[in-house]
Amino acid sequence: MNHVVLTRSGALLLFLGLAQSGPGVGAAPPSSAAGTIADYMLMNVCVDGNDRAIAGIPPRCPGGRQRDIRPGDLLYYRHADFPLPGAKGCAAAMQSQRFALPLRTAGSDERGRRYTLVAGWTDYPPVGQPCQYNRFDARDTATLLAIGPEGASLIGAHHHNSWFLTTGPAFADPRKAGASRFMGAWAFPAAIPAKGKVGWGIFGRRTVKSPRPDFAGAAGLAPGGQRAPTPSIQFWKRIDFQYGSKDRPTMTLDTLLQIPFTRVGPTKDAPGGSQGSEHAYLTREYGFVTRWENWSAEDARKDVMGQARKAYTTPGCTKPATIAGQITPHFHAGEIEDNPRERYYRQLISTSDGTKTTRKYWYMTGCHDFTNIAAVKPFDPYGAMNDRVFGTTFLSQFQARR
Repeated sequence: MNHVVLTRSGALLLFLGLAQSGPGVGAAPPSSAAGTIADYMLMNVCVDGNDRAIAGIPPRCPGGRQRDIRPGDLLYYRHADFPLPGAKGCAAAMQSQRFALPLRTAGSDERGRRYTLVAGWTDYPPVGQPCQYNRFDARDTATLLAIGPEGASLIGAHHHNSWFLTTGPAFADPRKAGASRFMGAWAFPAAIPAKGKVGWGIFGRRTVKSPRPDFAGAAGLAPGGQRAPTPSIQFWKRIDFQYGSKDRPTMTLDTLLQIPFTRVGPTKDAPGGSQGSEHAYLTREYGFVTRWENWSAEDARKDVMGQARKAYTTPGCTKPATIAGQITPHFHAGEIEDNPRERYYRQLISTSDGTKTTRKYWYMTGCHDFTNIAAVKPFDPYGAMNDRVFGTTFLSQFQARR
């Protein structure tokens, strides 16, 4: 049975195949074993009996004790992707490293509810300085997410010397204030589905860019001047997934797989004419994201086959996961095809408008697996990624004035 919930932000979400007594999205998780969306957003640290961060690499922590990282914790491990073939020196260790850190500043809404703000940081070394990590610079990207009472959502970013806001249907609602105006735009479920279950939702979003953290007067954000958000359709599935490179599998982890499409078909339950999709793998140990993939439709305006072969022959990722089968009445996804001869991973996507069926191959054209984990000397990640990176002016937009 499908469970349908219309959230206060106007986003339509569904869980597929849950028992009739199961909760809908926005309710508590199905079981304590599934955890909450916060567990899949934040990276973990190992802790001692007094809950202090100690040396160790999740999930293999001393005594089996681990928790979400907090401001003030030291990190004792590196959470990175795999190096390119033939890389030397510092580049032979990794291409980039990832962090998923809660900021000290919290968001709030018109009802006084608290929102955890999370920085998803990809740390690249500066050009010509392959050993210079643990510093936010022009090559890095910092995504800002919010975790609230009704789920989580990507709400903004700071990279390449620009700031971005991602607004949703609630932004134009005068009754909303602070963080609630940005929720339900690029969203993640509040309730984590049972293993093997697929959920999906339709969300409205719009991204606004600014050369400075103060968005006051930015085009389209003034009252009455907002354009209608663009609808997108997003699917998720909870799985056990084997991570690592093709020649070096690392670990199998409980994973929330997120697959978004930027356009919605006319039946409102299937992707529309999208040409690209970024797949995110979230885990309780390493958060947002543990693995990232870029997928392109066969008719995308790019060298799809060239990029697919490059992605396939770069030994940085194992075979991708997916959702497969008759997902909705008008959306069918095939199994992943692994073709070592032609060197690609691809998937057949079939959608229907009620009268005609469209079939299109999608190819994996990029991938970073961030389970290249190694113990390091303890360091403070908040020395480089903190509230100052986004700025108090930018973060204040996610706080309700009371």
